[in-house]
Amino acid sequence: MIRPVSSLFSKIVGWFFLNIALVATVPVIFIVFQPQVNLHAVFGEQVFNRLRTAGMLMAHDLKQTSRDNWSKVLARHAEIHQVDFTLVLEDASCFSSMETNLPEEVIARAREALDPKPHPGHLTPPDRFGIPQGRPVPPGKRDPRAFLEKEPMGKKSHLIMRTRHPVRYWTGIRILLPPGPSSWPAPALLLAVSDSVTGNGFFIDPLPWMIAALAMMLMSILLWIPMVKSITRPLARITLATEKIARGCFHVSIHEPRSDEIGRLARAVTHMAARLEAFVKGQKRFLGDVAHELGSPIARIQFGLGALKQRIQTENRQRVIEVMEDVDHLSKLIQELLAFSRADMNNKTVRLEAIDLGSVVQTAVKRENTPAAEIITTIDPGIRVVASVELLIRAIANLLRNAVKYAGEAGPIHVYAEKRNHGVAIEVRDLGPGVPEYLLDQLFEPFFRPEPSRDRDSGGVGLGLAIVKTCIETCKGSVSARNLKSGGFAVTIILTAY
Repeated sequence: MIRPVSSLFSKIVGWFFLNIALVATVPVIFIVFQPQVNLHAVFGEQVFNRLRTAGMLMAHDLKQTSRDNWSKVLARHAEIHQVDFTLVLEDASCFSSMETNLPEEVIARAREALDPKPHPGHLTPPDRFGIPQGRPVPPGKRDPRAFLEKEPMGKKSHLIMRTRHPVRYWTGIRILLPPGPSSWPAPALLLAVSDSVTGNGFFIDPLPWMIAALAMMLMSILLWIPMVKSITRPLARITLATEKIARGCFHVSIHEPRSDEIGRLARAVTHMAARLEAFVKGQKRFLGDVAHELGSPIARIQFGLGALKQRIQTENRQRVIEVMEDVDHLSKLIQELLAFSRADMNNKTVRLEAIDLGSVVQTAVKRENTPAAEIITTIDPGIRVVASVELLIRAIANLLRNAVKYAGEAGPIHVYAEKRNHGVAIEVRDLGPGVPEYLLDQLFEPFFRPEPSRDRDSGGVGLGLAIVKTCIETCKGSVSARNLKSGGFAVTIILTAY
């Protein structure tokens, strides 16, 4: 029985998710251990677009408010966007939604961003009525229109930085504050600051990326699962077929119409099952034929030895008796070979019917009971099973015969029967020495005798349990053996309940 956690399907799916996790973890580790990689700088254009839009709205609100209340305006917008805002003017004055002072490195970067180099030859600003005065701005003088022109190549047009102690992420963009009644538009630097690299969604909105990642994972799963199932399902069917073959059921056929390695494996297993079935049937047919041919000669030898025993002198009679014992042993072996070969009848010729289990067990008990052994049966009267009466009696009788022979003197022999799920379990227990654990799987093989307690000297030839297995499997059941923890030995038969 394969546990779900150790199945091939779960392993492949597990490796798939591990691969996804590895692919996602490597960039994160790279960013964490590479301080020069600024994550919100990578998504800078998205940040600046949002900051530019927020700056336009704040510039409009600042125009309607006195400078004494500019910090409150920034605080109101900070509450909306979940980041803090700081406004740095050209004269180094600043307004912020935070109560802390700006770090020196931020102030230095802000001054650098607010100090564009004017181009000599610019016209002087227009007068208060908007008419250009026609005179160029002298070289070295600051011109507000320089903020509207494209920056020279190599000059950064935005501010992106990270500070430590505490860690803060800063993003800034230059804006022009609306002009007053008698003033030009004032240049300023609007800074957005947060202790999170995402800026609570203002710098980087993780939701679209998470949705995209989940969509990619879902698409990968939808592509992987059919592929994995196309591998694991045929392998599961092949595994079930090989388990049946291991139990001695060779009537398996695996239909896998595919030309890859799995298809070749399925056809090889089907061919192997057919060859094994033919081999086992041929072997049992050969044993039956040999036993049948030896039956008549052995009978004539027994008859001749019996007649010879009456005619020879006393000093030679003991030798004849020893020969007769060997011939009797050979006769029993031939009878068991015949029983073994007949038990493996074709399933089509065996009639399975609903039978009363109690009467079958009582018949077997009467056949094998002896004064030296005590057999106790515990069977509900209403239990009925689907089996062949003849084969089931033979199987139970063989089990009782073994128990009486090897454990009859150790204590009573119990025969239990109970319903389990959709079947009936019949168990024969004794208080004998049992067998070593490593030999349990071989007990039902023909001619197998565990040493030293059950061998040829005790009268067995190793076909009793093999006959039991053949009879029960012909009845569409199963049989197993185990040693009892409290001491003793038990053989369990499982049949279909009626």
